Amino acid sequence: MRECLMTLGLSRSQVLAWSSELQIKTTEKELEAAEETEEKFSREVKLINHQNCIISELVSMNKALTERVRLLETKQSTCQDVSQSPASSLEPAAEASAVGRSDSNNAKSCGTKALPKSPAAMWFEWYAKTPRMWDVCGDRQKKSAYKQTVNYMKLFLPEGFVLDPSAPGYCDEVLRYGTEAEAQLFKFFYGHGIKRMRVSTDSIAQQLYL
Repeated sequence: MRECLMTLGLSRSQVLAWSSELQIKTTEKELEAAEETEEKFSREVKLINHQNCIISELVSMNKALTERVRLLETKQSTCQDVSQSPASSLEPAAEASAVGRSDSNNAKSCGTKALPKSPAAMWFEWYAKTPRMWDVCGDRQKKSAYKQTVNYMKLFLPEGFVLDPSAPGYCDEVLRYGTEAEAQLFKFFYGHGIKRMRVSTDSIAQQLYL
């Protein structure tokens, strides 16, 4: 090797210096490659973390939406169950069954032409039946009879009443006020010699014009 260096006119120190320079350049390239790899890895990690955050947020939103839908379905089912048998606690089972069938068979209409015998049932249908009777009922006579009966029953709630359609217990409140007004109405009729079995929309209408 010495003979080769002497032939080329190179000293040992020059060869060592050249070797060191090559080593430095090689090391720099390796460091640059490592930095690029690390930077690329960091970007990928950030992207993955960001995507994970978005996915977690979407999952949370989906759970909240599912819970909201479940609550709304439960509320709607409860109101429908009560509306199909509003007179169950007021009249015999046969009358409650008739009102329930009327609600289910005429969900998009104002119901059959025959008016329910129970004022409380009329009150419940007026306030709780969906869609609202005053929006879909084409029978003006029936609608007028319901409206007159409900307005007459209001007279028997001297302290007034407040109904919030958005409240969870809306149907229960409608039923409670209707029952209270009906009880006072019957009490009034008894005092005027009108028996309960004869109470009808006609008798209520007569009282309105007395």
